[in-house]
Amino acid sequence: MKKTFLLALMAVIAATTVTAQDMDQRGERRGPDPEKRVEKQVKRLDKKLKLTDDQKLQLKEFYGEFGKAQQARMEQMRQAEKHDREALDGKIKSILTEEQKAKYAEMKEKDKEMWKQGHDGKGFGKGKGHGFGRGQGGHRGHGGFGGHGGFGGDMED
Repeated sequence: MKKTFLLALMAVIAATTVTAQDMDQRGERRGPDPEKRVEKQVKRLDKKLKLTDDQKLQLKEFYGEFGKAQQARMEQMRQAEKHDREALDGKIKSILTEEQKAKYAEMKEKDKEMWKQGHDGKGFGKGKGHGFGRGQGGHRGHGGFGGHGGFGGDMED
């Protein structure tokens, strides 16, 4: 029983290490670059649909346009989210005493440092709830749902 558990644990560790090394070597934390994704999508369709060269060129153009539009939407969302976070931060500060504001600023700075550790590309799951790790409460991701900070995380020591 113990031997089986140890073998399974070693397999998980080995698989995680290989995946981390592969991602570090590629320098990719979010998947292949857009051109490689488009090539892969077109190849997949070509394999199933037997596309002509003209169709492949058109599909590459379509996927390129789609990717640019999607990237623009994501940037708009990031900007709106940043604006909303700043507005929330202002509201929070408006109800705090000077002493609480100082403590709040410290908490935010600590949170920022933890976020950097989890997103520096040097490891998985550094910082609570970032990278490929799990945050407080067993959820992946940032702030609000189990990561550090936000509404559901643990901003205190």
